[in-house]
Amino acid sequence: MPQIIKNIGMPCRSRQIIALLAALLIAGCAWLPGTPAPEPTPAAEAVVAASPSVAPASATPAATATRTPTPTASPTPASPTPTPVPLDPTPTLAPVSAELRGEIFEQVWTTVRDTYVYEDYRGVDWEQARVEFAPRVAAADDPETFYALMRELIALLNDEHSRFESPQEVAAQEAEYRGEYRYGGIGAQIREVEEGGLITALAPDGPAARAGILPRDIILAVNGIPFTDTAAFGPDGPIGAVRGAPGTQVRLTVRTGQEVPREVEVRREVINADAFNQVRVTTLPGRNIGYIEIPSFYVEGVDEKVRAGVEQLLANGPLDGLILDVRANSGGYVHLMLQTVALFQDGGSIGSTRGRSVNEEQKVPAGKTIAGIERVPVVVLIGPDTASAAEMFAGGLQALGRARVVGTPSAGNTENLYSYDYADGSRLLLATVSYQLPDGTLIEGRGILPDKVVDVEWWRFPIESDPQVNLAIDLIAASRA
Repeated sequence: MPQIIKNIGMPCRSRQIIALLAALLIAGCAWLPGTPAPEPTPAAEAVVAASPSVAPASATPAATATRTPTPTASPTPASPTPTPVPLDPTPTLAPVSAELRGEIFEQVWTTVRDTYVYEDYRGVDWEQARVEFAPRVAAADDPETFYALMRELIALLNDEHSRFESPQEVAAQEAEYRGEYRYGGIGAQIREVEEGGLITALAPDGPAARAGILPRDIILAVNGIPFTDTAAFGPDGPIGAVRGAPGTQVRLTVRTGQEVPREVEVRREVINADAFNQVRVTTLPGRNIGYIEIPSFYVEGVDEKVRAGVEQLLANGPLDGLILDVRANSGGYVHLMLQTVALFQDGGSIGSTRGRSVNEEQKVPAGKTIAGIERVPVVVLIGPDTASAAEMFAGGLQALGRARVVGTPSAGNTENLYSYDYADGSRLLLATVSYQLPDGTLIEGRGILPDKVVDVEWWRFPIESDPQVNLAIDLIAASRA
């Protein structure tokens, strides 16, 4: 059985293995149960793939979940869902017959009973859940009510990962994986901080960038309402107020550094969420050290994008070192993560994923290492937003002795989801296995522990003065001394 995350972009009828992204399109999948919530994530005014999510919405001839594993992934920050622009395709919720509702309910309930990673169902009386929900499902008189009930059923498990998704949610996840998910906004990634909304990234040539907003600017107010007065913005909060229909305007009070705040009018546009999911490659100023930011393993072909980036750096001559930044990476497809590890490590095992009836070694593909990188020192940057497949990536390279790890402990969010697709296009994502390092150490609730801890709000710093980056540079220099 291949160890991968769900494959959203590939139509199939299958159970799929998913390593969750810690920042989902659905709030509640952003961190692990029993552990502190991660530091505030850059709640994209933009959508970023994250703590977990989805498989293709291909209909099957019967309401049964098939068992052919294929890649799957997961996606976005725990922030309100962005104002959507029509997706292609975006199915409307079709009526679901009473017979089909009953079949899907029984399939979902039985799957949880037989395969859920926690045999005690996290304290839930699963037999009683069937007694309570079966009549409610039978009485559901519209698809919205039915899907809400199914979400409520899985939410009983309270593991912050497992979830049930309607056909519409599945379609949105597939679009995101393909880089086709869009929303209305200003093209900025925003992290809530004490002073307001910190701009952590801008969509290239997006409306915010064209309006003169800069990375690390602070949004102090939205349409005259203080950003910190979250109650005044209603359930979607201040970030939800920044989003809106394309063509409308939003007035932001913005401060750059210690300058006097200024008013900026920004016209919202259609923003492709993929703008924030690109691999970023650069050479550190004044140094022969490459820096590669991998924002997600929930992007089709991410391993090839990393390869192309490293080869681009090597085209200018040998590197003294390489820094791989997964501090904002909330996970994604396991197969893509393993293929990315293989760029720096030729073969081996990063550990295993185990469940009630599954024990799969996570093997690194051989023969894929980038030529010229074999002896280059590597440092991986992690933090509390590093989750799921990204933790497996960092922990695997660390355990194999291929990289040093710098930052703060990762999320400890490594339950892997299996995906079950149903005839109506809906999907169950169920935590079925957990990851452990080659020595048997469980990461769930613990996280990957850095070799060197530097506890700072790294997102406040430009790369040239980032304390974690600077320590990584020191480690690279020491390894070459």
